[in-house]
Amino acid sequence: MASALPPPQSDVLPDPRRVAAARRLLAEASPGVHDRLAQLAARLAGTPAALVCLVTDAEVPVGSCGLPASVVSGPLPLEGSPCAVTVGLGVPVVAPDAAQDQRLAGLPAAVDGALVAYLGVPLRARSGQAVGALAVFDGVRRDWSPDQVASLEQLAASVVAELELSAARSAADTSLMRLELALEASAVGTWEVDLQRETIDWDERCAAIFGYDSTVRMALDRLFDRHVHPDDRARAQEEMQAAVDALAQYTVELRVLRADGVVRWTVSRGRVLAGPDGAPQRIVGTVVDVTEAHEQADRELAAVRRAAAIAEVAAELAGATQVTQLAEIALRAAAVLGAEAIGLAVVDPRDGELYLHLTRRILDTVASAADVALPAGGVQTPMDDALPIQWVARQGEALLFADAAEVEARFPRMAEVNAMLGTRALAALPLRVEGRLLGSFTVVWTTEHAFTATDVELLEGLTAQLALTASRLRADIVRADAVAAMTAATARLQLLADAGRVLSGTLEITGQVGQLADVVVPTLADWCWLVVTDEQGRLHEMASAHRDPELRAELELYVHSMVAVMTEEAAAAVVTRTGRPLVLPRIDAARVERAIPEPATRELLGRLGPASGVVVPLTARGQSLGALGLFNGAERGPHTPAEVETALEVGRRAGLALHHARLFGQQRALAGALQHSMLTDPPEPDHCEIVVRYVPAADGAEIGGDWYDAFLEPGGATVLAIGDVVGHDVRAAAAMGQLRSLLRGISYSSGAPPAQVLAQVDRAVRGLGLDTMATALVARLEQTDDDLRADRTLMRWSSAGHPPPVLLRPDGQVQVLDGDLPDLLLGVDPSVARHDRVAVLPAGSTVFLHTDGLVERRDRDLDAGTAALVSVLAEYAVLPLTDLCDRVLERLFLPDAEDDVALLAVRLHPQGRPRPPEAGPQVVPPEFPPAPAVHPEARTAR
Repeated sequence: MASALPPPQSDVLPDPRRVAAARRLLAEASPGVHDRLAQLAARLAGTPAALVCLVTDAEVPVGSCGLPASVVSGPLPLEGSPCAVTVGLGVPVVAPDAAQDQRLAGLPAAVDGALVAYLGVPLRARSGQAVGALAVFDGVRRDWSPDQVASLEQLAASVVAELELSAARSAADTSLMRLELALEASAVGTWEVDLQRETIDWDERCAAIFGYDSTVRMALDRLFDRHVHPDDRARAQEEMQAAVDALAQYTVELRVLRADGVVRWTVSRGRVLAGPDGAPQRIVGTVVDVTEAHEQADRELAAVRRAAAIAEVAAELAGATQVTQLAEIALRAAAVLGAEAIGLAVVDPRDGELYLHLTRRILDTVASAADVALPAGGVQTPMDDALPIQWVARQGEALLFADAAEVEARFPRMAEVNAMLGTRALAALPLRVEGRLLGSFTVVWTTEHAFTATDVELLEGLTAQLALTASRLRADIVRADAVAAMTAATARLQLLADAGRVLSGTLEITGQVGQLADVVVPTLADWCWLVVTDEQGRLHEMASAHRDPELRAELELYVHSMVAVMTEEAAAAVVTRTGRPLVLPRIDAARVERAIPEPATRELLGRLGPASGVVVPLTARGQSLGALGLFNGAERGPHTPAEVETALEVGRRAGLALHHARLFGQQRALAGALQHSMLTDPPEPDHCEIVVRYVPAADGAEIGGDWYDAFLEPGGATVLAIGDVVGHDVRAAAAMGQLRSLLRGISYSSGAPPAQVLAQVDRAVRGLGLDTMATALVARLEQTDDDLRADRTLMRWSSAGHPPPVLLRPDGQVQVLDGDLPDLLLGVDPSVARHDRVAVLPAGSTVFLHTDGLVERRDRDLDAGTAALVSVLAEYAVLPLTDLCDRVLERLFLPDAEDDVALLAVRLHPQGRPRPPEAGPQVVPPEFPPAPAVHPEARTAR
């Protein structure tokens, strides 16, 4: 039954902040871009359709699978949208049947049946608002499992990560475009030197500085000979060569000779890049014409350095793949301001903790002073206000301290840091993207530093670039984690599916567990064994498997020896005895010695090399039937909590399979005996042909609570009986045998009408304490001399809550004899009066008695099933009775039916003619004389 939750708050969907967050992501998400994730969601949930949508003031599909184009081609109104309900609630909506779920039942699609099974989880933006939904649909009712809900939530995190990544990339592209515009506005040209070919390439701005109209490539010697002033040529070549030798960067101010002979002052800045072999390969750099402001050379040169530094940092940040790289990249830009060290604190999205990433100089200084090795992945830092880097990461406000005294007055603990690092000035700025605080960026100086407006602008620009890159890398981490978690969950689900397939394929338990061992290895462990108890509670090996085929024989030998010599402290014995799992992160030698006292067996175990393991019980219906041991070598490591939970589920399924296999054997033996003693062949008196059928509900159950009977009373009347004891197990079969025997004995000895027979049986059930309930129908075929001459038979019957007889008349018309309601079931109240009904059956009539399993199933009610029976009888009315019964079962009984079916059909052949060949000869007990082959007095229609 669907959970009862309140309807979504009316102010959630129109919340401007939520709508803005959704529109921010929608701006970068076109319809169809997330079809792949929708297909993955449908495959994980096993559904035909899935949808990824964002919810602003409308539902906007951005990815789908299996839905009509009319649904996903454009925005849809929020009214009537199950995804809007999911966003409004802000929690997963798990609805096996939308029409029965009060949250969805009022939606038009649920009312008209288009929406049946629905599972939707909200998409949450980084700001925390629910901005959309990931949903899967099915046209039939479905009971969603917790694993399916968890998998869809994990996939939703991946959807949000991709949306956030698209938004972050868009912001980064905008930033780079602004940088390009800035470079154009400042007339900064860029160039690249190929040191292998000794050529230089200029972009258009650089070429313009040298007097060319477009991009230029030329040899380096030509550059220096024709375009560098003779007085600056040697110095420029020396500085470039020194940078090449040191794989360093350089800056040179020189005069250039333009193509038209005009001399211009320029400042060039280059950085030497190494190739894969570590040798110098390229120089990338910038050039700017400073002729007009040469008198203010120091100020202009600093500005150029800053712009070039930001450009280089932006390019390097675009290629960064780890947060640990960001501090060193940012240092090269901050060095323009004289900064000597950098600290970058970023909140890790996986655990929400703050991690501090330092430049190499600080790492070396701290490690030397504290005599400790700092972790390469960042130093976990408490989220408090003790130091500026944490305070800014928490409060989101920038701090600038021009001298050490100022920072120590605000943060006393900085005195120790200043003494260790020699810090004299500090700037700490928040890393923020789209209003989200990601951490902080700290720059330190070893001299006092007065912050100018230009300094602040450079630091803010650098911080913005770092924040965008940190946001991108965080999104990559979230997406990678989500994909890894989803992959692991999919593997576990596939393992459970394979285990279920193996365990349900046959009731031969030895074959099952052998295949199961091969399924769990190597997915869940390097090797495994499976042991089970016998009827005396002793453990026996059933199966084993090793990922290394060469060790399988040795493993089998070990398991056989282990079971023979193990003590009560052995893991298999402990887990089987307690029914609780045993997780072994490390295989302890002392424990092994206590569990396996025999040295030869311990030596066999040692050759298998177990380093860790987990042993889970095989449980079924509260009983422990054995244990499954899963073991890993040192390289694989201990089992994760998710793997342990998967192993427990495999153990539960294996235990149930073992339990069912044992029950199967018991039921098969008992059912055979009951079948032989209870469901006897009917008599074939006079011109009456009787056909019986019994079909069990499931494999292995030869009989259940359904039964039939037919016998002759001493007076010659034929009695027909059919019934159904409540229940479908061996107990029901035993009760059926008692009831059938009571009814047969009472009817035969008393010769009473059917209603009296049922009343006496009901009293006997109460008096003998049988403690059972059952439906039953007793019918007696009677015939007076007048009836014989008219070639007709009277059927007198009484029903105790049983389905009514169905009459197939000689002309092919079918009638359900349900004019009156049936009397009360047997075993409820023996004082209730019972009633007889009478029907006149002309020669050629056929009467069908059946149990409810023939006409009633989970997917249809009793009336629909009865109508189907009537239709089949009418269609095949002309067939012989045996063929007719077979066709009825063929059309109405399904192989996976949950209920047994008993069928008793009687056909009254004309008595003025011989019995037809298809009816066979008369069959009556020895004490009854056979009737004449033809009754001449019967007026049979010719």
